[in-house]
Amino acid sequence: MNKYLTAFVVLFCLIVCHAHAQDNMLVSNRTAIVVNAGSVVQKTDSVAEGKMLAIKTKWSFGLNSGYSYRLPNAGTRQNTQYSKHMKKMKSGLSVGADLHRYVWSRIGLGLKYNFYNSRGTYGTKTADDIKIQFVGPSVIYQYPFQNNTTSVLAGFAMGYQSYGNKGKANGQDFKLRGNAMGWAISLGLEQRLSNHLALNLTGACYLGTSYKFRKESGGVTETIKLSKEKFEDLSRAEITLGLRFF
Repeated sequence: MNKYLTAFVVLFCLIVCHAHAQDNMLVSNRTAIVVNAGSVVQKTDSVAEGKMLAIKTKWSFGLNSGYSYRLPNAGTRQNTQYSKHMKKMKSGLSVGADLHRYVWSRIGLGLKYNFYNSRGTYGTKTADDIKIQFVGPSVIYQYPFQNNTTSVLAGFAMGYQSYGNKGKANGQDFKLRGNAMGWAISLGLEQRLSNHLALNLTGACYLGTSYKFRKESGGVTETIKLSKEKFEDLSRAEITLGLRFF
């Protein structure tokens, strides 16, 4: 997992640096054209720049929802008897929100939140209601197409993940809680509908593992420590449809 995360961070930084260099080149070219061609070109360039500025913003707030799938790991209750149940529990609903301030023309800094939920039963004695939450600071990079209304959005976030499962095992109710460090990466396509609203389709991946849980069952609370071979993988992939407000 770490090598994939490192590769993405390096790629993300290279894209941002490349875009920044392109911006500087465009500014230099625009200045040269104005100096050599006079006021007519300067006026034309001002119009083009005005169109670009029309979609720029200082703040953005996004809401999204869609399908999420936990990456392969049977977790702490691995048992062939529950294989179908555990496979079913990998699919769930994902809901998220984010708030960013654009400190540069294409780069925004802010906060990202995501909620995952999956619930199911197996017979009358087994049930799970799993909730995983992520919250942490994030950075997004926006690369607009030539029409200035369609953009590619790439994002990276690092923060806190919480795990909760309120279920039933062998007919006995239990509560399981844990937490872990988390990372999130995303890539999406956004279409402006107006100066204050956009629609986006985004794919994202959340990474994280937990080795320690607190379990409450039958009035008894205990701490469960998992080995490296039997850790609970909180990683999941999702695809969502969302709205962004400016």
